[in-house]
Amino acid sequence: MKKSRTLLILLIFWLFSACEATWTMEIELNDDNSGDYRIAILLDQEAQLYAVETGQTSIGGLNAILNAMPDGFGSTIYEDNDKLGILIRNNFKNIQEFESQLEILREDENTVLLLLPLSDISISSDGNKRSISGSFAKILNGADEEIEGIENIYSGSLSIQLPGRVTEPKIENIVDNKIIFQHSGLLEQTFLMSSNTQELTQVYIIGLLFSLLLLGYIIARQRNRNK
Repeated sequence: MKKSRTLLILLIFWLFSACEATWTMEIELNDDNSGDYRIAILLDQEAQLYAVETGQTSIGGLNAILNAMPDGFGSTIYEDNDKLGILIRNNFKNIQEFESQLEILREDENTVLLLLPLSDISISSDGNKRSISGSFAKILNGADEEIEGIENIYSGSLSIQLPGRVTEPKIENIVDNKIIFQHSGLLEQTFLMSSNTQELTQVYIIGLLFSLLLLGYIIARQRNRNK
């Protein structure tokens, strides 16, 4: 009940103060299933002024998240152009540790707000295959959708970077093996990114063998010339 009240208060703050909020999460996974991630919630200048006028800090109720952050998480005030908010970050040694860290955030009524846009998220590893999948929550209900300019009040994005060759989604010109999934808050959405490191390993091996053969050929020719 207390958690639901906290979530409701935050949504009312966003909607009826005509403020703009931005949520971003970035995840980078390595070959050995270790990795790191960052989560940021940003409020625009209007939201900051509203917070100060109501006797809060410039980041409003988000200050409670900073105060409730568990041990092991890095957290700081975060600024991006005219937006001000909070940034939390952590790293993990394996998939189980990642899942455990998110569960710790969900257990507190304040830190769970960091994961509000996510219904679920999971990392899977099978041999050379890696994937991150899950779904975004619909955080704005039917009544909210009738509010003019509702699509400008909230924006969210999830950035995923995997090792190897990206196999899903099938799009061209992927930079740095990174895919960004957008979240509108108005719809329930799913996301999936997969990669395979086996093909890259094979390319490296073939390249190494070719280099060795070429080196052997050059040495053999040099010896023949010296005779």
